[in-house]
Amino acid sequence: MLTSLQHPIIDSWKIRLDGSPSEIQKFISTFLDSPEGDNFTKNAAGAPGVFVFNSQRPLEGLQAFGFEGADQLKQLFADAAESEPTAEMEFEDGDLLFLQARENLPHTGGSTPIGLLRLAVQKAAIKQGLITPDLSHQFAWITDFPLFTLNNGTEPGQEGHSGFSATHHPFTAPKTAEDVDMILTDPMKVVAEHYDLVLNGVELGGGSRRIHNAELQEFILEKILKVDPERMKSFSHLFNALRAGCPPHAGLAIGFDRLLAMMQGRNSVRDVIAFPKDKNGRDLMVQSPNQITDKQLEQYHLQEKLT
Repeated sequence: MLTSLQHPIIDSWKIRLDGSPSEIQKFISTFLDSPEGDNFTKNAAGAPGVFVFNSQRPLEGLQAFGFEGADQLKQLFADAAESEPTAEMEFEDGDLLFLQARENLPHTGGSTPIGLLRLAVQKAAIKQGLITPDLSHQFAWITDFPLFTLNNGTEPGQEGHSGFSATHHPFTAPKTAEDVDMILTDPMKVVAEHYDLVLNGVELGGGSRRIHNAELQEFILEKILKVDPERMKSFSHLFNALRAGCPPHAGLAIGFDRLLAMMQGRNSVRDVIAFPKDKNGRDLMVQSPNQITDKQLEQYHLQEKLT
């Protein structure tokens, strides 16, 4: 039993480590028994199923699947190897296989349980010398986001009452003319002209093409997101500017500190930013923010005024 969820999605992931099956078994057992591993074994959707492939064991370590299930699982990876031929798609001694349940909900965003598990296991394996770190830089563009995402009860959204929010922000343009038409009939299927740049799994930045048509922008805010009339008034300057004539435009913002951290092989931007802050947001180099002194007031010809 992986989960008590009634109709879950089951995600799978396989990783190859440098070690014998017994070494891999000891590694993953130690990891899952650690405080960090508690985050995964006590997952509300159910703990992950973990299997170490071992040709010396019954059903090669996949006995929990049964004879038929184990054969189907290996065939699944063999079929994947045909469409994307990589050695990692086949099973070898010491391979780690994870199965993780999650709720089968539409338009769920953010990290999945198995995604977080992948990051944690990889870092732990590198630390134990079971993975040789890949120092190359692998970039990827993430595109075709949905224009709207269902509210999850924790995010403030855009102060609308439709039950969903703009995935990026409410000024993001639909990707195609067909997507514009679909706003009227099925807004949750509309694709956005929104993109993220990712380096080695870390988001460096993102951006979008903006809506440059006043009528479309007003319609999305008022009729689709159902923003309150009072809140709509605060966008009047935007609508007026768009009506005056605005060309198509787009942008991309890069987290420069994140880029430097990745280039230097650091896990935190605190190691590369010019003026790092402590946990209270204070710059320890110049002791800011801090109380201003009378000498400083005099130097800059300032006078403190009490109200």
